[in-house]
Amino acid sequence: MRPILSRRTGRVALCAAVLASVLSACATPASHHPTLPSDLGVASTASALEPSLAKPGLVTFRRIRFATWTGGRGSFIDRDDPRTAAVPAGTEEATIYAYVIDHPTRGRYLIDAGVSAGLEPQLNWVMRRGLAEMNVRIAQTTAAWLTGQVQPRGVFLTHLHFDHIGGLIDLEPGVMIHGGPGDAAERSWTNTLVGHPADVILRGHGPLREWAFRADPDGRFAGVLDIFGDGSVWALHVPGHSPGSTAYLVNAIDGPRLVVGDAVSTRLGWDDAMPQPVPAAARADAETSAERLRRFAADHPAVEVFLGHQSRAGQAEAEIR
Repeated sequence: MRPILSRRTGRVALCAAVLASVLSACATPASHHPTLPSDLGVASTASALEPSLAKPGLVTFRRIRFATWTGGRGSFIDRDDPRTAAVPAGTEEATIYAYVIDHPTRGRYLIDAGVSAGLEPQLNWVMRRGLAEMNVRIAQTTAAWLTGQVQPRGVFLTHLHFDHIGGLIDLEPGVMIHGGPGDAAERSWTNTLVGHPADVILRGHGPLREWAFRADPDGRFAGVLDIFGDGSVWALHVPGHSPGSTAYLVNAIDGPRLVVGDAVSTRLGWDDAMPQPVPAAARADAETSAERLRRFAADHPAVEVFLGHQSRAGQAEAEIR
């Protein structure tokens, strides 16, 4: 039998339903930028990936630090989840990184894109206010870093959020941009509110090339791609933080590196397995992806892990230019 609501409760429920309907009507995709399937990457499996760790690395790998920002811990862990109750209130320092891969025959690629001084003036007032509250401190822009550098042929995105793609503004329009499936199409009313920053950043670039993942029959990840077909760089589908969130395993000449993006962004998420704040529909995927990454790293201790916005405990915070 359906419960009978009081008049007051009924009004509250009606208002909530109307609000939900309005917000749903305002839901728009993260980006209207054109997409197409990536022409890089061979669908593979975790069992094919793992033997590559024992082979000599082919590529060089460098981490670049571009900016730092500050956020309340609720930006990084789900304060509505009882598992986070013991974590004291406070803030976390977050760093915006990008990573440089130099392949002996395929050239230079970036993982994520750094930051651009040209981004903020193009954002709407909501995003500009958010950046001010985050107290973003830019150490160097992507344009400054590129001075005297070999230009990248392409960028591999961990996901489409503005703090991972902002530096695309400073890259040449011909640079190919690759990322996970579904990120551009992800619909939310917040995309409307913040003015679609991904569209601002991608303007003038060619189509976003989405990784053509297939389900990993080994079940270690949602999907696995051998990007260059030689076992040097792998894309791992780790949905949750966003539908297309992608981690990258790089078999570098000085040892394997795992860039996890915001699938796990801080030490609270990695060391303490704290759940991150994501929509209810994405919670199961987010926790599954984070656990898969932690299990992979535990099974392969030679792999050095790079979190989305912090260094792991005991990991050197070196800035490499």
